[in-house]
Amino acid sequence: MRDTREMSVEVPESADAVFDAFLGVFQSTKSCKILAVHCEGRRLVIREKPWYSNPRFTLVAVDESGPGSQFHVVVGADPRTPAAILDGRLNARALTKLLVRVRAAVDGSEPAPASPVDNYYLQKKTQVPWVDVEQPPEIELGGNVLAMYGL
Repeated sequence: MRDTREMSVEVPESADAVFDAFLGVFQSTKSCKILAVHCEGRRLVIREKPWYSNPRFTLVAVDESGPGSQFHVVVGADPRTPAAILDGRLNARALTKLLVRVRAAVDGSEPAPASPVDNYYLQKKTQVPWVDVEQPPEIELGGNVLAMYGL
């Protein structure tokens, strides 16, 4: 990924509630495509294609942390696209907007219900079961995205 922005946040809510909020937010966003999801391991890989900027990848990991949970989010531009001057700034803005939407989904002020999904990752247009969360998914959109770009 290029021009990445990342953030780790500890929250008092349970890890399952936070992961469901992330999943619901991404499922309700038309420009987002879920490339990989592991519900039990609470991991997501998303590709978003905004109207006026380069496509970007978002990686989400939610873990239990004491009584609450901690999530780590990384947003970066798709390295297969030409670099743009504003990529870093747009990624930072996308990260901020995502965190605001997830916070609203968790506290219920802006509901984003998550639909149940199986654990999978995409290889071209086929969903392949993602069994082991410790094993990174071999996402292929025309080559293994994770391996080719160090995601």
